[in-house]
Amino acid sequence: MAVVEILRRWWRMRYPGYLLGVVVGLVMMWLPYKTYDDNEAWQEQLRTDGVPAQGVIDQLVRDRRGKATMHLRYEFAGLERRVEVACMEVCHPAGTSVRIWVNPDDPVDFVTDFGMLSGHRGRVQGVIGVVGLVLSGSMALAGYSRLAQRRHEHRRRDWQRQQRVQRQQQAWRPRTGRRGKPSARWRKKN
Repeated sequence: MAVVEILRRWWRMRYPGYLLGVVVGLVMMWLPYKTYDDNEAWQEQLRTDGVPAQGVIDQLVRDRRGKATMHLRYEFAGLERRVEVACMEVCHPAGTSVRIWVNPDDPVDFVTDFGMLSGHRGRVQGVIGVVGLVLSGSMALAGYSRLAQRRHEHRRRDWQRQQRVQRQQQAWRPRTGRRGKPSARWRKKN
């Protein structure tokens, strides 16, 4: 068989596409978990290899939706730095002192004593995970509905074939006379 013919058959079947969509969706759903594990490992590495420093929460900013972000100020290598820290589990008020461990290679990269990494990490991976959930769910549903549709069409064709056979058998079956009581006209004649 030629490769083109195989691809045409697969295109008609569509099941490999559904399977591929489910697999890609599952990989996309796995990405946020992988990112979370990587961030946890990076926190531990920063706590052991990072340079300890003292930071102060400069301000606490809330957006229209009520999400808060802490702006942290600290001094490292003679320069004052200002960075954001997401307010997920812990939200300190302005003026609070926070212990941090700074990456010596990248002074903007640090971990706080309450376990938050600098910046907003993992948002893109979270969105990709949700898209993967939708993709794998829709592909699984499409594959199942395609199977159910084919099963329904197969049953309908079987039923139509049975009806056709029954009609043919009835057409070729010899008809017997009327059963039951003879009519009054017949009785008069005979």
